[in-house]
Amino acid sequence: MKTTIILIALSFFLFISCSQNSGKKSNFEGIIEYHNSFICKTKNIDSIALRVIFGKSATLYFKDGNFSERYNDGVMLEQFYNKKENKTYIKKNLSDTLFWFNCAQKPEKIIKWKLIPHQTKVLKIDCDELVTYYKEKTIHFYFNSDSFPINPNWYNKYSYSNKNFVTKIMKSMYLKYKIEYPDFIAEVTATSISKQKVDPRTFEIPQTAILIKE
Repeated sequence: MKTTIILIALSFFLFISCSQNSGKKSNFEGIIEYHNSFICKTKNIDSIALRVIFGKSATLYFKDGNFSERYNDGVMLEQFYNKKENKTYIKKNLSDTLFWFNCAQKPEKIIKWKLIPHQTKVLKIDCDELVTYYKEKTIHFYFNSDSFPINPNWYNKYSYSNKNFVTKIMKSMYLKYKIEYPDFIAEVTATSISKQKVDPRTFEIPQTAILIKE
């Protein structure tokens, strides 16, 4: 059960950065703070254990398709995506070790999906909803592509977690993300958004890093 939950956590974290428009809009660059919350549907999952694994919150740094996510508690300290390499690097503890994996992996099959305009508001921002249905989970993305656009071509080769597919539809950062499993529901909701310049060194691999393939 613990291993399964950790794998779910990795999928959960990867979506925090998901999902410009190829027109004249400026791509989003900046920092987003997210808050995590959980609802247990059965007695098979303990809400305290979920908070320990997923953590309470995350800070996302985003620039030109590269991103870094730093977590408050949880099983990981940080992960960052290198767009040029199409690899995600994960820092699990205070050591110099970084675990990495290639994001061009075969994704889980989406059974069906739907797009619902003007579904809710997050931080008083009108959001559309994208719902993707899988065999054992349902994922909801809430986004506004006019306010926080990104270029979907950045993720053409990012097939893991269906990020390329989802981003082509949304063309946007998401403001809220909800994933439903049979035993629990996890939600990630933006609590603050700052459009600002981000230092590109934020996404560089430290020279002292020890790299291990996941």
